[in-house]
Amino acid sequence: MVKKIKLVLMAFIFMGITSTFAIGQTCSCAGAPLVNSQSLGAVEKGNLVIGLTTDFNNIDQLYTGSKELKNRSSKRETFTTLVEANYGLSSRITLSGTFSYVQKTRTTGLQNSSNSQELETTGIGDALVMLKYSLIKPSLWKPYQLMAGGGMKIPFATNSLKANGLALNADMQPGTGSWDGVGWMLFSYTVRSLDLNVYTMNSYKRTTPASRFSQDDEYKFGNEFNSMLGILKPAFDSFSYSLQLKFRTAEADQRNGSKMPSTGGEWLNIVPGIGYSFTDRLSMQVSGEVPLYQNVNGTQPTTTYIVRASMFFSLDKANTGFSFGLPNNN
Repeated sequence: MVKKIKLVLMAFIFMGITSTFAIGQTCSCAGAPLVNSQSLGAVEKGNLVIGLTTDFNNIDQLYTGSKELKNRSSKRETFTTLVEANYGLSSRITLSGTFSYVQKTRTTGLQNSSNSQELETTGIGDALVMLKYSLIKPSLWKPYQLMAGGGMKIPFATNSLKANGLALNADMQPGTGSWDGVGWMLFSYTVRSLDLNVYTMNSYKRTTPASRFSQDDEYKFGNEFNSMLGILKPAFDSFSYSLQLKFRTAEADQRNGSKMPSTGGEWLNIVPGIGYSFTDRLSMQVSGEVPLYQNVNGTQPTTTYIVRASMFFSLDKANTGFSFGLPNNN
């Protein structure tokens, strides 16, 4: 039975999700989820943890402010593959690099299925490089840790794709084209009597404008703040479960210095998940994400649900293995 469960979970991680995409209204959910993928804490000196994450975002709700509208005419889906590497440079410093591949689909004309149109874009996404520093390391006497980090989002991806000679909206581009600064922090506390880990992870991304189709066409995605509060607890055998509340706020985008209508807003999501450790070196996590509250600027399509699956593999210099996932208390 356990072998069957393992096979099912492994298949879910690596399965392909085929999508189809189209031109339409901009929303504040473009780009790969690079910052939110930073779920790993400290990595010991000389050790390497490699992660593979697949992220499917279904965007087919239409909101004005905090009110859902029923007369939607388009929908969008994104499927992102993230490859993450974390290496322990010293006993306190971890180097993290995340690279992405993005597939996006937009379907328009949903009121009349015979006239609906689809557009798909695919390509290498942007990357994120960060240094994380352990301000407080957990120990026998200190069941908590505090980490802070900073880095840069690197614009590897194109942001000037066209379809049939027409420029595509910013949220249909594989990348943003901008160099963005990122600040990050993680605090976790282990309640030993309950075998429960409580943690919070926060990040801030400051964006910059980037030229798209000409020097006179500059687009800037809004600065954004992400905050997560969660718990992590072993369940039975090699299983664990987690529950998170995730808050995100984004400022309005700008084009040539002017604010873009119907961009930016606030989102509060709940994220239940399960984890499984196959061995000391190999583990996985599967989670689902649904909105509890959404308040967007103007009228925007927004997320209905997100499904995410991750696998982590450890290369341990000491050949002893260490913990995976969020947080790492070694």
